[in-house]
Amino acid sequence: MIRKIRGSLFFFYCLVGGLKMTGIRFQSWERFLNYVQKKEGIVTKANYNSINAECLKANVWEHLQKTLPTADYDELTKNKNKIEIRSFCIPEKTGQLIFYAVGKEDETGTYFCIGYGIVDETARKESRFIQMKDELSKRRAFYCIGTVRDYWENYAVLQMDLPEPILEYLLSQAAILDNVYGAERNIESDSGGFCAVMPKVNEAAKEAYQKMLKKYHIQESKYECRDIITVDGIDWIKALYLTNNDYGIIIVCPKGAEG
Repeated sequence: MIRKIRGSLFFFYCLVGGLKMTGIRFQSWERFLNYVQKKEGIVTKANYNSINAECLKANVWEHLQKTLPTADYDELTKNKNKIEIRSFCIPEKTGQLIFYAVGKEDETGTYFCIGYGIVDETARKESRFIQMKDELSKRRAFYCIGTVRDYWENYAVLQMDLPEPILEYLLSQAAILDNVYGAERNIESDSGGFCAVMPKVNEAAKEAYQKMLKKYHIQESKYECRDIITVDGIDWIKALYLTNNDYGIIIVCPKGAEG
């Protein structure tokens, strides 16, 4: 039986033992939690420290059938592996939501997440489970980040390849564009623009770079401003191009990705 700690955090824990499921590695549990809060619009003052721990054995997983979709439950339990589940209560005016994550934090502090879910104890909202393998499908050679919403929608895969200073820069630029041009705009057709992000140096990135230049009629040498910052020995380019008075594209990529 999972013991709930009312009014704050409840946490139920057991180790992952050879669980063969797809997930995403975050640099820390706190980074993962911040991502979920921003993406899901969760506003809470809950304390996220681990204040209760119980080890759940495979034969007491039946309670997960109430929160996990059938396919996810079957995949988790078919090999009778041990898993780690963290969760806490989210107070609401009409009841209580439960956030939970399935994954593992290793000895270095990184957090490998298989998926997360939100459960409505009052049954007023639809409970759901988001698998990280679905988020992994968003990984690509080229990203258009024009709004803060774009940033958090793609954050899980962006943070796999981008260093913290570049992530912070992207968020700051997206926030500026939202404030000036509106967060609900169409970044392709409305005023404002976006950040064109290529996280790696490979042929796919070089191809995407050239296609973008052609699509937006950009001459590579005609930038408004260009800066290079070095992070962990890698040079990152930040170059602003104006296609008209109210539309700009900021290219962000490691040196070499531009071809």
